[in-house]
Amino acid sequence: MKRIEKKRMHPALKVLIAVVLVSVIVFAGIIAYVYFQLKGAANQVFDDGFASSTSELRETDVSFNNEDSISVVLFGTDDDEARNESGMGQRSDTIMVVTLNPDTDQGKILSIPRDTRTEIAERGTVEKINHAHAYGGPEMAMRTVENFLDMPIDHFVSINMDGFTTIIDAIGGVTVTSQDTFQQGDYQFTAGETYEMDGDMALAFSRSRKSEGAGGDSGRQMRQQLVVQSIAQEILSLQTITNFNSVLSVLSDNVRTDVPFGELNALRSNYQEPARNVERLTLEGTDQRLDDGLWYFLPDDDSYNQVRNEMRQNLELE
Repeated sequence: MKRIEKKRMHPALKVLIAVVLVSVIVFAGIIAYVYFQLKGAANQVFDDGFASSTSELRETDVSFNNEDSISVVLFGTDDDEARNESGMGQRSDTIMVVTLNPDTDQGKILSIPRDTRTEIAERGTVEKINHAHAYGGPEMAMRTVENFLDMPIDHFVSINMDGFTTIIDAIGGVTVTSQDTFQQGDYQFTAGETYEMDGDMALAFSRSRKSEGAGGDSGRQMRQQLVVQSIAQEILSLQTITNFNSVLSVLSDNVRTDVPFGELNALRSNYQEPARNVERLTLEGTDQRLDDGLWYFLPDDDSYNQVRNEMRQNLELE
């Protein structure tokens, strides 16, 4: 019987296969390492002490993974040492509500003045809306905003404004066009001019309200919206997972959210267009001093109804 001889693999081919296998293993190891590093940073940002649940104003659950129309409230807080030492919570000096609709590729953003007079959820007292965060953290603040606007709030993002400059520097700065002409500290801003801002410049731009030409609280709210929109666009457009990881590492020290890690990638993938096409809404009203001696912002009824309806429509609730 004729013997069948096996062909021997050429030594060069053996080496090539070995190199490919080693490369695949190393690459897989790198991917796994980056993934767990990324997940670790994201979990630090994720607030596991907050019992995220479907809003009572929702009939069904919504998720970034399902490309639903979703609302997010952003709270900007200052890390006040005196309030921390006394056991008091941090008030939210900045309150913004964003609705994102991936079906229409439209976004809406609304700033709620911190002195807005409304009922505080779970307490039943009528006070300034920014007190809710001090009383019960983001959960009570979310429900208060939800009741005020009569629409579901699905998620929150809470930012320590003391780390605002660090966040902006970590993403490489922001590009913003000024709507006003004013000076804040060492920075001069001119209406219609576009600026590449680092953290310090963006902070000066977004916090000024008393400078001549800055437009008071309404001007500051508009500038904060511009900066937040630019930050969101920069983060959502990060091209590599390693870049996203480095930014998350900075965010972990200054940001808390109830958006879980499993939905962050869907947010980046599916909501870039709504984040780019954001319409900025303004709640009109008056500042008045009431019988308790405090100044409040009292919304104009027509303006309130208009912005409320626009936000609800973007969530496809109307």
